[in-house]
Amino acid sequence: MRYRDENGFDLVDHDFQTGRTVWSKTEGTKTVYRTDYPVDHTVKSNKEAQAELRGQRCGEWERVASVPLNVYYDQLARPQNEGDSKYVSKWLNDGDNAAWRVKEGRV
Repeated sequence: MRYRDENGFDLVDHDFQTGRTVWSKTEGTKTVYRTDYPVDHTVKSNKEAQAELRGQRCGEWERVASVPLNVYYDQLARPQNEGDSKYVSKWLNDGDNAAWRVKEGRV
């Protein structure tokens, strides 16, 4: 059985344990692949943590964010491994990445 999404991508692989799906679409002579990762649970968990921690003071070595591994390895692993804490803080403070933070305010 073939599964196709609304954009014409065909399902190639689905990992039932993680929820990750891989899709492909042929456009002329090239094939485009797309990998989707479920993040709804992480976003919901982060919002719940924000509500629970609202008004509490932040200390060192406290969790300030929960970032899906695919996002971490794509955007944060290298700067963190190189000790570029300014980049990591800037990335976490960016409004586009607010869903990953578990604390309000700035990192």
